[in-house]
Amino acid sequence: MRMTSKVKRFMLFLLGAIMIITVILTVYSGSVPEKFRLKPGDASPYDITAPRSIPDKTETDLRATKAAAEVADVMLRSDQISSEVKSRFETFYEIVAQERVAALTPTPSPASLSPSPANPAVIADSIALKVNQELNIVLSQDDAMTYATLADLRYESIKGHVLALANLIMAETVDSTGLKNQLGEKLATLKESLTFYQEDSGIIERTLGLLLQPNVVFDQVATENARQAAYDKIQSNPVMIDKGSRIVSLGDIITDNTYALLQDLSLIDSGHFDTVYFFGIVLLMILLMCIAWFYISHYENDTIRTIGDYSALALALVIPLFASAYFMRQAPLAPPVYFAAVLITAYFGLRASIVLSLCLTAAILPMTNFNPIFLIVAMCGSLVAALFTKGIIRKDNYAFIIIATAGANFTITLAYGLLQKDSWSTISVNCGSTALSGALSVIAAIGVMPLFEMLFNAVSPLRLIELSQPGHPLLRRLFVEAPGSSQHSMMVANLADAAAVAIGANALLARVGAYYHDIGKLENPLMFTENQEGENPHDSLSPEQSAEMILAHPDAGVRIGRRYRLPAPILRIIHEHHGSTAQAYFYHKALKGAEEGSRPEPDVTQFRYRCPIPSSRESAIVMLADSVEAAMKSTGANNLEDAENLIRKIIKVKNEQDQLVSSGLSYRDVETLVQAFLQVYTGHFHERVKYPDERIVRQSTN
Repeated sequence: MRMTSKVKRFMLFLLGAIMIITVILTVYSGSVPEKFRLKPGDASPYDITAPRSIPDKTETDLRATKAAAEVADVMLRSDQISSEVKSRFETFYEIVAQERVAALTPTPSPASLSPSPANPAVIADSIALKVNQELNIVLSQDDAMTYATLADLRYESIKGHVLALANLIMAETVDSTGLKNQLGEKLATLKESLTFYQEDSGIIERTLGLLLQPNVVFDQVATENARQAAYDKIQSNPVMIDKGSRIVSLGDIITDNTYALLQDLSLIDSGHFDTVYFFGIVLLMILLMCIAWFYISHYENDTIRTIGDYSALALALVIPLFASAYFMRQAPLAPPVYFAAVLITAYFGLRASIVLSLCLTAAILPMTNFNPIFLIVAMCGSLVAALFTKGIIRKDNYAFIIIATAGANFTITLAYGLLQKDSWSTISVNCGSTALSGALSVIAAIGVMPLFEMLFNAVSPLRLIELSQPGHPLLRRLFVEAPGSSQHSMMVANLADAAAVAIGANALLARVGAYYHDIGKLENPLMFTENQEGENPHDSLSPEQSAEMILAHPDAGVRIGRRYRLPAPILRIIHEHHGSTAQAYFYHKALKGAEEGSRPEPDVTQFRYRCPIPSSRESAIVMLADSVEAAMKSTGANNLEDAENLIRKIIKVKNEQDQLVSSGLSYRDVETLVQAFLQVYTGHFHERVKYPDERIVRQSTN
């Protein structure tokens, strides 16, 4: 036994290692894009499209450089310049004021040697000259003459307006354009406010125009930062080349920029192994394998435990993985993950199918360049396929799995395309691809089920349906050679089916297991009461001999079942349907003989079944249904009250004998079982109406 356990662990380790290596190599080869032997200057013999979306670095750099160049210089207000401009105005009016004062001071005339007023033209020339010398500006002769001849009140008015406007403008940040705009706005306002001497607005405007200057300076640091920000903004939102876009057309010359883009997309065959990409695939696959192993070892250790189970599971996952690697380049949305969903649900249950199909989808995802629509469609389609596969009870239900999976894929793809506002041609192609993939995957899974059953002796709904047919050779033998046991098995099957449906167990497995649970009685059918007519062979045997023959029928059933290649779940039910209980009738017979002194005290171990206790809900259901049906016949209970008391007594005894501890049945399940059994016997106890003798009717009509 220890050697067998070591061999099993070694085989599982070997299978796991092969599985990991196979998966990694398959995913890597399927996800690495086709590479081309090209170099700059070559004429491309291929049409090359982008296998994934990627930034166009050349175009992005060009746009970023252009955006940076278009950023205007950053100018800041200079207090120094503003003060200098104000000082210029003050200097200007100081010069004008000095010349005006000088003009009012009389000077002696050379002829008469008596004072005379200065000539206005001379004053104007003096003002213009000094302004040019001090401020390096050219004051027009007309304006100089105006300033020389203005009355004091008008002069002060003009001066006040000029200085006020200059202060207002210099208080703001103005460049050349801003200065012009500000000057125009302020003068327009001034003209509206001038009530008298509106003609003075002209000299005010010209004076401001001469003396005002932009009060901004170029900020190099701020300008460089602004240009860098504009550059970075474009770089952070690069120009994208969408997946599927044609990069190179047949006959195009490969430029340096195109070559760099092909390198970024890993489309250039450089002869080097992509170690980084391979390492990423290894990490992802190891993670997914660890998740699958953790789930199986913690939650499916009763369902998936033999080398055959692991081999069947590995094959169900590897087949769609291989198919995906082959079809991905032609049909990116058509990986047949639904194949695995159907097979795993059929052989290992819904929960295992959901978890492992999700792992398979994640493993295939790199081959699709992480296409989000594939992830959504594969997850939903696998879930639909698994849900419909779980509910199968007849052969014709397979059509519903095909239709439901294809329909779900079509609907999800259509919804995604509408939400993304794809073109109708793209939506049509995608919908057809996913629907066809779903339908063909389910058809392939249904078609391969017989092969799985032959290779791994697994059980699927289709196999169970075939085993439930009355024409099966083993059931026919049971009906002919042990008719009482056959009738007993039919009633047990009805009870088991009703109970399994009530608690959500596998009703088809429970029913078929009940059909075959007593096939071991075929080795000695007359040793069992239900098959006897007249003489009882046990009357001439000792209790130990009788018990030995009775206790042997579960092991005999397993031997017969293996000869007929019954699947492992059915064999488990056959082997476990009595558990480790004792054969009470012959044990009490031996006790009675010991009390009478005709034989020694019996050893109870000689009267106990040496079989494992039920390890599943279905196996426990068959055990309870078998005991209830036998007890109902032996006690002759014919009403629901007696039946309920008997059923509860049987279950209580089984529970006290620890026969249900590994079955997974809860107290609520047990109570539900009681009610389901009673529901079956409600119809069984129903009394028919007693019909009159038909002969009386015929006689009266004659």
